Amino acid sequence: MNELVDFCFSGGIKKFVKVHSGRAFWTDIHNERQITFSEDSIKQALHYLMNNCFFSAGNLLFRQAIGIPMGSDPAPFMANLFLFYYEDKFMKSLKFSNIARARRFSYIYRFIDDLNSINDYGEFERCYKDIYPPELELGKENLDSSRASFLDLDIKVEDRVFVYNQYDKRDAFPFSIVRLPFVCSNMPSEIFYSSISAEILRIGRTSSSAADFVSRSRVILDRMSKQGSDKARVLKSLVKMFNNHTNDLLHIAGQSNAFVGLIL
Repeated sequence: MNELVDFCFSGGIKKFVKVHSGRAFWTDIHNERQITFSEDSIKQALHYLMNNCFFSAGNLLFRQAIGIPMGSDPAPFMANLFLFYYEDKFMKSLKFSNIARARRFSYIYRFIDDLNSINDYGEFERCYKDIYPPELELGKENLDSSRASFLDLDIKVEDRVFVYNQYDKRDAFPFSIVRLPFVCSNMPSEIFYSSISAEILRIGRTSSSAADFVSRSRVILDRMSKQGSDKARVLKSLVKMFNNHTNDLLHIAGQSNAFVGLIL
């Protein structure tokens, strides 16, 4: 992290980073009455954040000693920067020594700690230990190269075409999980019904076929019925959602009545 801070400050002539009105920018002016960071103060802040993450369990207090303190606001950014540091270092060395091999990494995508490698001829799997430090353990989740889960998608290749639907690791848990609110919860009913249509929209966006969309949507609607939803209000919320997000669901149904008819 310190080397990345050095890299950022060495790329320009400004000496400080100023945070103001929800944005950050470089400046040469240090004002103690405003939030301004120098190179050293950013390093001190990072050191403090990574070494002062405490959590309690019962009457016990623990300090995290291994890894980035997840749950804090900057944790995703620190995780991204940590991984970027090693990836950038590896790619810079590789593009000068073997440009053909470097191009095999063109279709590798990472979102924080979830990584997907496509059409790399197995290059990443052969050399990931050369990229990341030994303390970082990588787990391979897919069993073969024609199917994998990435973020909230289950992706498979059929006849050279990507077929995808929603993936939720909680579906494999051997116990029941409370998902989405109950109608008796302390929230406005509009939000309760909006959460249902928002979940159906998410399923629609992550489904490449109407069959997958229908099966998963019906599971959600059955669950929400048991949690107190009124069918008429659900219908009203779904029609409104479809009319506002028609383009996102055209691959499922062409018009609102067809869309609602699929799942109700």
